[in-house]
Amino acid sequence: MIIKKILNNNVIISENARSEEIIAMGRGLAFQKKIGETVQPDLVDKVFIVSSDKEGQELEEVIKYVDSEVAELSKEIILLAESSIGSLYSDKFYILLTDHLNYAIKRVREGIFIPNPLVFEIKKFYPAEFNVAKQALKLIKSALNIEFPDDEAGFIALHLVNNNNDQRSLTITMESTEIVRDVLMIISRFFGVPFNENATSYHRMVTHIQYFVKRILNNETYDAHEEFLYQLVQSKYPEAYNCSLRIRDYLKTTRKITMQDSEMIYLIIHINRVVKD
Repeated sequence: MIIKKILNNNVIISENARSEEIIAMGRGLAFQKKIGETVQPDLVDKVFIVSSDKEGQELEEVIKYVDSEVAELSKEIILLAESSIGSLYSDKFYILLTDHLNYAIKRVREGIFIPNPLVFEIKKFYPAEFNVAKQALKLIKSALNIEFPDDEAGFIALHLVNNNNDQRSLTITMESTEIVRDVLMIISRFFGVPFNENATSYHRMVTHIQYFVKRILNNETYDAHEEFLYQLVQSKYPEAYNCSLRIRDYLKTTRKITMQDSEMIYLIIHINRVVKD
């Protein structure tokens, strides 16, 4: 791998076998190196294929204005997430996460801590991502001697859940987490019993609500005109149906969201199942 440009001791610009421009990262990758010299591939931890000039400029800018330790931490967190969660994270995600960590670390150094009102829900609904985020906080403390509260683990976990390329998607993920929390509270209060959060039916219902909420926030709802099935579950599970009406009213009143009958059907079934369990 031949060095075309050195961004810092850990990051270089080079080309792959297909003559595509790449940004390669690895601890000490460019230490005491010059343009035109080669680096050993086994020193490379992460490679970004630059798909456009704009993306290449964004990556370069992020790496230039953030401390090399922060850029390295972002890479380590992504590698940890990919191995722990099994998801693949895009080059654009690296930019977003690095930018987030950079400002979060600057704020803490200035004594500014931002509370995360959804940290409890994030921990409950996205345990795998939250566990990775907690490990990320340990990496940050070890590297920079900066200690974050669980609120920041929640923010990092949301980024990992979002795994997308724009801020709007992250906003939708946060809003959907709020709605899922509120819907579960409505169900629990309606029946006057706490959930058995270890039950399979509970996790199925939470997953259904999560997908349902993300669909409606992304305007992906549909009405399959299943009138017979809707009337059937309405008569067979009257309590679950009445509970679903409260949820529909909540969505319409507080979120300006209209819930279709086809969505009601599956929500009623899940509510009935989890309450019986």
